[in-house]
Amino acid sequence: MYKQSNRPSKCYNPYSFVPLSEHVFNYTKDEKAQFLYANDIPFEDGLSGKITVEFEAKSPFCVKSQDKENCNINRKFFVPSTSIKGMIRSVYEIITLSNIRNQSENSRFSMRDLTSKDYELKSDKPKGGFLFLLNGNYYIIPGDHWQMTYKEIEDEEGVNVKYGKSAEAKYRLLKNGYIFPTEDDRIHYWVFSGFMNNKKHEYDFALPLSINPENLVPIKEKELKDFLFIHEQENKNETWAFWKKEMRNFNSIEDLKKAKYKGLAPCFYRIKEENGHICVKDLGFTNLYRMPYQNKVHDCLPIQHKEENFDMAQALFGYTQTDRKDKSEKSLRGRIRFSNAFIENAEIEGEHTFILGSPKPTFYPFYLKQERGRKITFAAQKPIISGWKRYLLHKEAQEGNGQKKDCESSFVALKAGATFKTDIYIHNLHPYEVGALLAALTFCNHNECYHSLGYAKPFGYGKMKLTNIQFNLVQNKEKSHDLKQETLINEFKKKVVENTRISVDSYNRYISTLIRIASGNYPIHNIGYPELKDFKEIKTGRTNIPILD
Repeated sequence: MYKQSNRPSKCYNPYSFVPLSEHVFNYTKDEKAQFLYANDIPFEDGLSGKITVEFEAKSPFCVKSQDKENCNINRKFFVPSTSIKGMIRSVYEIITLSNIRNQSENSRFSMRDLTSKDYELKSDKPKGGFLFLLNGNYYIIPGDHWQMTYKEIEDEEGVNVKYGKSAEAKYRLLKNGYIFPTEDDRIHYWVFSGFMNNKKHEYDFALPLSINPENLVPIKEKELKDFLFIHEQENKNETWAFWKKEMRNFNSIEDLKKAKYKGLAPCFYRIKEENGHICVKDLGFTNLYRMPYQNKVHDCLPIQHKEENFDMAQALFGYTQTDRKDKSEKSLRGRIRFSNAFIENAEIEGEHTFILGSPKPTFYPFYLKQERGRKITFAAQKPIISGWKRYLLHKEAQEGNGQKKDCESSFVALKAGATFKTDIYIHNLHPYEVGALLAALTFCNHNECYHSLGYAKPFGYGKMKLTNIQFNLVQNKEKSHDLKQETLINEFKKKVVENTRISVDSYNRYISTLIRIASGNYPIHNIGYPELKDFKEIKTGRTNIPILD
């Protein structure tokens, strides 16, 4: 059964958060050393073998391949092992009190909010210059720039570029390209950006008459990483995509002259002083570009989650890390493997179209804990993230009714009622680790809970019910260890209590939010992501897009 996805005036955000625990599971150094060799040296109490689990789809679902349909081999549909692993691991990390620092990228998000006092570009006007790639390193060549009206550009070029949808579209209208000389003997670039209503001008950027190596402003690795994340991942910036294709890696300034000064990217930038030297603080492609927030994601973690540790999720699933000091890569192979799961009684349910944009952590009213009377952003003093994000499990799925525009995605769902089995192969696990895995599968024996899998989870798709578990485990030593599900889960809880010094009651209260979100007992509500026009209302507290908790 479906409910329509037309977004009414009253609707609810499709995700909520499990607040972070004040306690984090952390193995000792001696325990960690044992896990580093656990693939080769058996634990005395180790268990190996296979756990077979069966799921039933309680709503339509789709785990897409490259096309619109569920992954299949000659129309025999299956769920990839990686999708099942991700589904289970997301629960495992929460219930084992894992460190969210180990599971999250330490990204620096950005803002462009002219109403906020934190947006420094309103008062600290950026300079104009040219992004220059020299021997693999990025620099800024300081330059000059002037605003040019569309009428002035048309007088110079004979074309009206105002209504081009993107910078690239505007440049294609120019007969002689974006580089031009003038009577001042300097090389000039036309600097355009995408279409905006009421926009009245673009820019003319000019290189200096002579370019000297000592005048170049370097971009340090940290600022370059933030710039690339903001323009390539957080917001795919079309202007940067255009200039990135145009840029060249020069071996010298003489090579730039031979290229007739083509291969640079005009930009706006700010500078700062670091260790007595001037370097780039941030940069962008309009004079009001997206400014990096002062705090990165890991700056917004509670103190217990800021410390480096080795938790239960890393020990079981493995990890790959890059050492921040020597840039070397460290890794640990996991001791768990999931099989692909072929779907029984699969029936095509139909095609659906939705706007499926990824939620933006920059939407701080939801992603950061708010305080009454104080707006907490990524620029605030000691912000704290809201916790582990989980999609709500609703009673019904929405019916897709999009118009198949560029911003929408389509998929072909399989009907509810389909089932699939996956074999989980484990190698040399402590009994409490097996208990943790069983706890993740069963939500600590809460039969009312569901897992989420595949496409369009925010709109009610992919609601999966665990229906059966079978063990085939072998003990490393011949002894009668109790392998009942309840016993193993209790051993896991005992390990968590001993390690974190959290009480059983406190632990049960901690996972109660996860259980509530996964229970699928939410009343029938319309689902909708916050829209751009909602942002101001939510920031000021006048919202009709609440988080269900």
